[in-house]
Amino acid sequence: MLFSLEDDRGDAVRGYCVPDAFSVTPRLRICDADRVLLVIEANEVREALVAAGRHETGRCGFHLYEKLLPGLRDLANLGIYDDETGLLIYRRRRPDMMERKIVRLETHLYPLWRFDEALRELFQYYGRGVDAYGRETVTQMFLLNKMNSIYLSGRLLYRNFASYIDAGFKVFCLVQDPHEELAERLLILSKIRKVGLQHLGPRDSMVFEPAAVFAESLDLTDARALKRAFRRAPESVARALSNPLTRQMTAATPDEMPGASAVAATLQALASFLVVGLRRQPHTLAVALGEHLRLDPESLPAPGQFPTVAPLAQILRETGCADLYLEKDIEVYHYLSGAMRLASEPAA
Repeated sequence: MLFSLEDDRGDAVRGYCVPDAFSVTPRLRICDADRVLLVIEANEVREALVAAGRHETGRCGFHLYEKLLPGLRDLANLGIYDDETGLLIYRRRRPDMMERKIVRLETHLYPLWRFDEALRELFQYYGRGVDAYGRETVTQMFLLNKMNSIYLSGRLLYRNFASYIDAGFKVFCLVQDPHEELAERLLILSKIRKVGLQHLGPRDSMVFEPAAVFAESLDLTDARALKRAFRRAPESVARALSNPLTRQMTAATPDEMPGASAVAATLQALASFLVVGLRRQPHTLAVALGEHLRLDPESLPAPGQFPTVAPLAQILRETGCADLYLEKDIEVYHYLSGAMRLASEPAA
């Protein structure tokens, strides 16, 4: 999907929204904060879209004006969304919004969306869980050049978007101990086919399907059974569970395995981020991020944890049954936690 604002003069707003479907005319949901004011079809044609073969009719432009929407000029909380997907197209900038471009790189399978919601109203453009959208749509979010107040979060493959991030965005993330992250993923995957998981799109569902079947078969309290299961796990399971952090930071596709230089590349990328925190020390992230964004750290929620994660992580750690799956992530976490420890120690 392609979309952008062209002009907001107060009493008139123009932009476009090009759907993925070649012949569909998009519908726009016009809101005042969370209140829906109007739902309209795109009402202007963009001939350039037809000439480029991007859309059958080019009817993807929208023009809002006072006669169509009385009081448009005074709508401080105007928001325009694609009605089919709920994707934010444009939101008016309020004086209290930050002039910053921020990405929270999600490194967990179970997303920390409460953290995002706490920051939602501080930014003009807000996209949560953007990895659920296609690459073209996410790229468009990074290219919203008329906005300087943007907050995005998602489990993105960093390498695919690094050039856009380097063009003006700052990144922060929270990293979990690899054994605890794997324990959390196994617990989620063991139930995912029964209860579903809202944020996993069709692509991720395919990637994690073998791991979900594998997790369902495990006795997560039996150390010996876990050792046998990991020793006999098929390659498709190993590919789905192996080194999620280094793969996310260095791979170009979801099924690409991290190469020999992945640890160094991951550490180099993390060193360029605005803030990196450890899941075990969430307050450290809140304090550092609060300092950079001039926020009260207490306003940022601490991420919760499933009570069954720690016991399962302890079994994985003590038995070493999954260490071959996690060797690069374990090395990254060793250097990262060591650096954090040194940074927190008082100078001699």
